[in-house]
Amino acid sequence: MSTEEIEAELRERLAKVGRRMFQEGLTHGASGNISARVPGTNTCIIKPSGYSFAELEPKHFIVVDISSRQVLKGTEKPSIETPFHTKLYRQWPGAGGVVHVHPRYSIILSIVGKEVYPMGIEIFEAPALAKGIAMSKFAAPGTEELADNLVESMKDKVAALMPHHGITTIGKTIEEAAVNARVVEQSAQLQYEVMLVGEPRPLPEPLLYELVERARKRGFLV
Repeated sequence: MSTEEIEAELRERLAKVGRRMFQEGLTHGASGNISARVPGTNTCIIKPSGYSFAELEPKHFIVVDISSRQVLKGTEKPSIETPFHTKLYRQWPGAGGVVHVHPRYSIILSIVGKEVYPMGIEIFEAPALAKGIAMSKFAAPGTEELADNLVESMKDKVAALMPHHGITTIGKTIEEAAVNARVVEQSAQLQYEVMLVGEPRPLPEPLLYELVERARKRGFLV
């Protein structure tokens, strides 16, 4: 496939993933952003500012240079969170997709500084999360400080809570990143409900190690 054909396919996949995440309640309004790296290039395709995930179409996405953040294709305004998308791609050469959404339970736990534990069987769908879910330091949205804090927290993890803000996940593909995001929110909701009746407990460490190895064998980003 040519670069143009690959780009066209990624635009379709991004739009599809975005609409699905909106339907799943992972984001609302025009909040959140998603992107995908264009294989074999130093570019990524990212959601522009001001669009709801529910209304995303392939033509809406813009192409951005990962190093300079220059818009190469498209006339829309880049997402204000473009800095951390591009920095995550530079830090994780194997990453093919980045998801940033604002789901309710993840935000609640991030506000009170509660780490989200891998506790339920949902983790089997996103086994790389068995390494843990990072907690980033707070910074204002759209700032370089926020980007640096997030990237630092995700040095060895594929997901992070952003205090008062939301979650960010990565994956080898945009679909994998989206699954990671959904499972983080499912885990956060489970933990919230467990905290109403008792003390949350993560899955046993041997099983978590096994899940991480399973993720590697299945070719997930881990």
